[in-house]
Amino acid sequence: MTRRRAFALVAVLVAAVAAAAVLVQSRPWDPVPDGLRAAARQAADVPGVVSVDVTGYEVTLRDAKDGDVARAVAEVVLDARLTPEAAREAASRAGAQLAAVEVAGVRELSHFTTVHAGSPRTVHGVEVYPLTASVAEDGDASAVEDGFVLWQAGATRVSGASGDAPDGDALVRLAETAAEREIAASLRTADGTLQYDTSGRVPDPVVARLAAEASSRPGVTSVSVGAQVPEGTAVAGGVVLGLDVRLTGPATTPEAEALIRWLDDPRRTADDAPLAYILWEPGYATSVAGWVARSAPPEPEEHTVPLPAGVEPWPDEEPGGALACAVEDLELSLSTPDAAAGSRYLAVLARNSSDRPCALEGVPGLVFRGADGEPQHDVTVGPSAPGVVPGRVVVPPGERAMATVQWPAMSTTNDPDVTTVVDVVAVPGGDPVPLTPAFPDDAPGDTPAGLDVLDGAEVRVGPWVQRAEGWS
Repeated sequence: MTRRRAFALVAVLVAAVAAAAVLVQSRPWDPVPDGLRAAARQAADVPGVVSVDVTGYEVTLRDAKDGDVARAVAEVVLDARLTPEAAREAASRAGAQLAAVEVAGVRELSHFTTVHAGSPRTVHGVEVYPLTASVAEDGDASAVEDGFVLWQAGATRVSGASGDAPDGDALVRLAETAAEREIAASLRTADGTLQYDTSGRVPDPVVARLAAEASSRPGVTSVSVGAQVPEGTAVAGGVVLGLDVRLTGPATTPEAEALIRWLDDPRRTADDAPLAYILWEPGYATSVAGWVARSAPPEPEEHTVPLPAGVEPWPDEEPGGALACAVEDLELSLSTPDAAAGSRYLAVLARNSSDRPCALEGVPGLVFRGADGEPQHDVTVGPSAPGVVPGRVVVPPGERAMATVQWPAMSTTNDPDVTTVVDVVAVPGGDPVPLTPAFPDDAPGDTPAGLDVLDGAEVRVGPWVQRAEGWS
């Protein structure tokens, strides 16, 4: 080889090495900033941490003036032998290492840190760890501690606030552990025959044990425990726990009838708290409902609607001092309809347009009419809540009284005849006043969207009460 060719070869090699160095330094295929990679290596040195990997980085908003907004995703693997408290500390310290990184040109960097532990198995090409939890963006790693508690108490798989148990007895032990440590954990058996969905509440071991026993009885396919809002029943907090039982056959079979007797047995108590049950035949065609140990809560005492805290009541006159509101004293209107959690809400407003106080009492009469002017068929109107009775409210001049209206959301998929007008009778014997419900996006001249109060609707109407700002 000539000297010239040798020099040329060396030059090519030097250029290649330099290009590789530049390429490695820039890593155009890897968007993760070097600072985050360095922080991950430092976090991996935290005692109890096996590995740290930044698995994602994305600029969600580019802003050349004030700086970009970005998000980083990291996965931390912890030593499975850690105590729950040590796992929380290790996860918190690793997360803090990542959160401390500042990226040039980024004014806001969100961190999403997932924590794993144990030996993963591959499911459909994805590694699944026996324990997965998250560190909150504010650095709180209490979910990691809770996950280790459940895992070390026998859960075969923990993901967030959910834990799998090998069988019913193991699920009860997990419920006992969760109750002792005040962990709001949802639990299920591996075969899905027993579930306890806490809905954000700490599980009750007594209820878990009863559900496990019910799931093992003849004629039962599965049992799930969850929070319910019983129709027509007033209980503390508005919800009770309930057993949802799926049967293998009709509710008239000897096995189902024996199950009902077993559930109704007064000895089947659940800490003296009301516990509902509902038995479903295959296909959910027919059901049987009741209360475990016949523990139906007592009928609520009659009461008027209390005002929200901090709201001063309107001055009341001596009994008989204020005359009853007449039809001509009132200007009626409807609030903007609202919706939440599968329910619809509306308020009927009555403004005292006279120059003197007048008294309202009772519940307004309502008729829901479709576009053709005809009333909706088979609409059931009931009280707003169990035990609520009307009270006397004296409305000062210019003020508004209100009555609440609530109904379950109804399907409008097949373009049914919705309610476009509500006839309101404010006082007994008064003439109905037709009112058109309006939504904020209804433009003048447009056909109103209407209410999904359809044929067969069940509507709850409250009595007249003092209107308070923001209270509907």
